[in-house]
Amino acid sequence: MAVSFQLSSVLRALKKRTYLPAFVAFVVVVIAFVFAEKQNATIHNQNLRADVQNEAGMVVSRLKGQLGADLQLIRGLVAVLSTEPTMDQARFGKLAEQVISGHNEVRLVAVAPDLVVSLIYPVAGNEAAIGLDYNKNEAQRDAAYRVRDSGGVVLAGPVNLVQGGRGFIGRFPIYTGTGPQRRFFGILSAVIDVDTLYAESGVTDPNAGIELALIGHDGMGSEGALFFGDADIVDDNPIRIDIPLAQGSWQLVARPRGGWTAQPDNLWPLRMSLLIAGALILFPTILAGRLSAGRRSVIYTLKRRERELETLSRRLGVAVETSKIGIWEYEPASERLIWDQRMRSLYGKTQSPEENLIQTWRQRLHPLDRDIAIKVFESAQKKLGAYASDFRIVLPDGQEKHIRALGSVFADANGRKRIIGVNWDVSKDVHLREEVMRTNQTLQERNVELYDGQIALEQAHTELQTKQAELHRLSLVAKHASDSIILTDAEARIVWVNEAFTRVTGYSAEEAIGASTGSLLNGPKTDPAVIGDINDHLSMGQRFHTEILNYTKSGTEIWIDTNLVPILNEEGQVELIIGIERDITGAKNRERELAEAKLAAEHADRAKSEFLANMSHEIRTPMNGIIGMAGLLSEADLPDNERQFVDTIQDSSVALLKIINDILDLSRLEAGKLEISPTDFKLRHCVEGAIDLLRPKARDKEISLSVNYAAGLPELMHGDDGRLRQILVNLVGNAVKFTSQGGVTVNVGCAKNDPYRLLVEIEDTGIGISAEQAKHIFDRFSQADTATTRAFGGTGLGLTISSVLAERMGGEITLRSELGKGCCFSLSVQLAPAQGPLVKEVPRVDVPAAILADSLVLLAEDNKVNRLLINKYLGDQPLELIEATNGREAVTLCQTRVPDIVLMDMSMPELDGISATREIRALDIVQPTIVALTANAFESDRDACLAAGMDCFLSKPIKKAHLLRTLAALQAERLEEKQRA
Repeated sequence: MAVSFQLSSVLRALKKRTYLPAFVAFVVVVIAFVFAEKQNATIHNQNLRADVQNEAGMVVSRLKGQLGADLQLIRGLVAVLSTEPTMDQARFGKLAEQVISGHNEVRLVAVAPDLVVSLIYPVAGNEAAIGLDYNKNEAQRDAAYRVRDSGGVVLAGPVNLVQGGRGFIGRFPIYTGTGPQRRFFGILSAVIDVDTLYAESGVTDPNAGIELALIGHDGMGSEGALFFGDADIVDDNPIRIDIPLAQGSWQLVARPRGGWTAQPDNLWPLRMSLLIAGALILFPTILAGRLSAGRRSVIYTLKRRERELETLSRRLGVAVETSKIGIWEYEPASERLIWDQRMRSLYGKTQSPEENLIQTWRQRLHPLDRDIAIKVFESAQKKLGAYASDFRIVLPDGQEKHIRALGSVFADANGRKRIIGVNWDVSKDVHLREEVMRTNQTLQERNVELYDGQIALEQAHTELQTKQAELHRLSLVAKHASDSIILTDAEARIVWVNEAFTRVTGYSAEEAIGASTGSLLNGPKTDPAVIGDINDHLSMGQRFHTEILNYTKSGTEIWIDTNLVPILNEEGQVELIIGIERDITGAKNRERELAEAKLAAEHADRAKSEFLANMSHEIRTPMNGIIGMAGLLSEADLPDNERQFVDTIQDSSVALLKIINDILDLSRLEAGKLEISPTDFKLRHCVEGAIDLLRPKARDKEISLSVNYAAGLPELMHGDDGRLRQILVNLVGNAVKFTSQGGVTVNVGCAKNDPYRLLVEIEDTGIGISAEQAKHIFDRFSQADTATTRAFGGTGLGLTISSVLAERMGGEITLRSELGKGCCFSLSVQLAPAQGPLVKEVPRVDVPAAILADSLVLLAEDNKVNRLLINKYLGDQPLELIEATNGREAVTLCQTRVPDIVLMDMSMPELDGISATREIRALDIVQPTIVALTANAFESDRDACLAAGMDCFLSKPIKKAHLLRTLAALQAERLEEKQRA
């Protein structure tokens, strides 16, 4: 009975719908519980299969990549064999080693021309395979024929290898020749180690989370046999991935390690979550059902009253709806605004429990009308009477409406002000008025446009007439222009030429039109590169200007300066090409003549330099005699008047020698043979050496000569101290020469930021020069004026040579002077830090001439005066002197007499000094010391003498003391060497 009572209670509750939501919620929770478990299991299986798919895909990628890389390497070897079919074993072994180096999985590569193995790598352990004939080997014949007949790569296996282990065999066909000459040469077989391939691609990775198997033995795909892995994997609903090969395919199957798991890991946590969620849903639902039963009775009473009010409201609504006017009431004291439904519809406002309609009205007002509308509304509240206003509102959806508001301000029974009014939408009236205004405006604008169009049409007609006249003038210009004008199409076929084209080329317009410019004007000597450049630029639609060799109708060569302008269509393609060409044959001929004239001038300049050098050599030879004999005379006991004669001869000889040296340096400069030879040197020693040469002359003129050194100067520098000394001698010598009173001051310093940027100023109190004369002071053979030349002498070459030397040493010489007040020459040269440590100089010890006693000296000299001079120099020495007048005679005397010292002239008949020296050095005798005596003062001459085997170089003119000192020093070295030997 209790159960029956409870069941009837439940049925009554359901009938009253009190617990119906709870019952529905219970059913829904149960269904959701079952569905969630199934969905969780499905997601688990999908995630598991996706993980297996990803990991298996990585293995497949590595396997395909490794196998593809190996096969690609072998294809490279096949490509080389196809071009070099006669390759021997050594060449093949070296090439195969380079190709498969680093690919340990490739165990063997064999080549079988005509299906007979003749090349193999590596050979060690595989000698038995050489000579294997696939035609006779039943085990491999079918596979070889399949490669030959298919023409593609065949990958077979895996197979058990004779060498041990298992491997895949890749067979590649080799073809030689191309086209009709292409023929089958043989096959190349490559053995790929299975274990290495599997290991490098991750197939056998023990840490993998999946189990793998491979199907498709010999590339048979899913239909092939299993060749790796457990057969159970194939039957366990695995993941399958095809691996395409060159011919055929494999299939990889995979499952999780240990098999598929049926139960998700989160099953019980999920069930607990679902139970808690179900309880949280059911209990509130039951409670809400009981509360709902109590509310229904109250709602029933409210609905009855609502129906009564609804009847009254519907009647009023019909009246308001018919008038389409919204009604509102406003109480200013509380700012309480009441809207009827029509007002809400007008303003797009829905009913809400908490609303501020006056704020809504202000927000809906159009931004441009808001201030005025609020001001009018507030003004109406201050007095009783009528209220009227027009304004715009903007609804939340962006719709704009024009509203007209009318109202009446009154006081209620309590004396409080109220406003009651109406709003209605007058947008259609406003829009109609605006449309009428726009229509009128449009009509006015159209009238203006018609007038403007009439004016534009008249202007266009005028411009058309102007353009036609301009085109007519342009056509006359093009037709009668002095330059050729050619119009061609995109294929370079001529479509129009002017009369100048006929005058230049000889082709008439009828002959040219339709022909290509290349076939008409180009010839054997036309530069193909220029033609290529023209075609390249025109194909890209670019302007191009160049010069090209063309031919006239008669075959005459003409040079053409051409400007090519491509005209492009709307698609950017070349539609027309305008060529403006000018005959520049005359200009080209003048250009060639100028080049030939320049070349001739250069030859003449070199001939002049060679002439100066030769003249310097020829002058130095007799100068040697003059200076030498004058020196011998100066040693004699002469009367004062005769000694004056000798001194005059010596001074004149030295001056003449200075001129010769300047001319020689100039010829070296012009010939480009003046060399800069940097070495480590002491700066002060170099400067003092130059100054000491000029102190005697300064003392003779009774002028001062002083040197000042700036603080911080490096003691040791790296540069050409000889050329620096030459520049200083020239600059200081000029200062001394042109100074009669006062003195010369030499200031030695360096740049602030570079201690090796040497700056030297030579300032004198001499005659000075004008600004105009200073402009040419460094020109060749230039002095201030002819009066200066007559008064002080000189050639004007010293400053020219010094300026060039300074530039060669990375500097310059500048002049600051004022006429009558002296000059200041500023020298700058770029030196460098010393490259080695400072070496202490060992004082030179002069060797006494007595060391030459009993020496045999051979003089090889063709000039009689020079032989006489040397005889006089050595006449009072304890030695024997023999003479040879040419190089051949000198070689003979060296064989017969074996001299200790040979004085060798460079320029002699029959055999010159350098050739004679080489022959003497080749003799099987006790080698003499050979000293060059020559008037050639070039550095290259010195180098040539030393390279030929000479021991020393003396330039003419030679002084007696210098000759004796040199011979004594050389003989001392010779005797020391004999003692050491």
